[in-house]
Amino acid sequence: MSDKPKSMRLSFKGDPKTRKKKRASSERDAEGTGADGSEPLEGWTTADAIDHLMGPIMLLTSASANPACIVSNDKSYALALQSLGDARIDAAEPVHVGQVFLVSRLPTGEARVSIKSAFDRYMSCDKFGVVSCDKEAVGPYEEWEVVKREDGFALQSVTKNGFLSCEPDGVLDSDEDPEKLKRAATGKSGYGLGGGRICGTVRADADSVGFKEVFQLRCQRQNLANAQKKKKKEKEDADALAMDADQLKRSQSYGRVDMTEREAKLLKKAQKQGNLNEALLERREKIKADRYCK
Repeated sequence: MSDKPKSMRLSFKGDPKTRKKKRASSERDAEGTGADGSEPLEGWTTADAIDHLMGPIMLLTSASANPACIVSNDKSYALALQSLGDARIDAAEPVHVGQVFLVSRLPTGEARVSIKSAFDRYMSCDKFGVVSCDKEAVGPYEEWEVVKREDGFALQSVTKNGFLSCEPDGVLDSDEDPEKLKRAATGKSGYGLGGGRICGTVRADADSVGFKEVFQLRCQRQNLANAQKKKKKEKEDADALAMDADQLKRSQSYGRVDMTEREAKLLKKAQKQGNLNEALLERREKIKADRYCK
């Protein structure tokens, strides 16, 4: 007798029977990989474009003696630098939730974001350059401008106009007292269980970008796949609208040429279905904009 529990869903006489769709073994093996099947979508990777900054991230720096990341305190909501020990920045993954921040894009600017900790508090900077993570809502002091550089990213406070900067203590973990390292890993200080020692502070009053103002941002691999899909969709939509404008320009006789929002959606839908040319022909006939199509 099978141990599988019986479904409690009500069924009636005459209901159509549903069949489960079987997937090929190659499809099941490719699950969890990228669009080309070459790279898995799980795990973390280094962001190399602003479009990748959506969702969970880590903020890392190599300005300290050991690689370090910005961490949020779950008790005081303060921010500090936490050592990653011997971990490499290009392969770092969070040890506890205090090392993870959630980035959301803001409508006030293409590169403006808000940064929220895992404890549901937003990173903010006051007029003196003091950075904390204790605000419950987004305001002007919680807006950050992302600056992409060849060597990483810089974050600039919108109100203070200062760049996020770290001040490491310059001490190697190997030179630190072993008992102090053990106490740091207990998480009693509020900086996460299993994390490294606190090795520096964070401010946002730097006038220019230097070594201490450049951060490497680690994001989830799924973010890269989502950004690629979004970019591809925008290109397809732009191609459909550009083709319509080009054909109207070549065959214009009279009639209106402005496009409504509904017509734009129909063209995008037709492009996905593979009958874009037919849809363009029908539109030109409808608006009487083609002297050969009447």
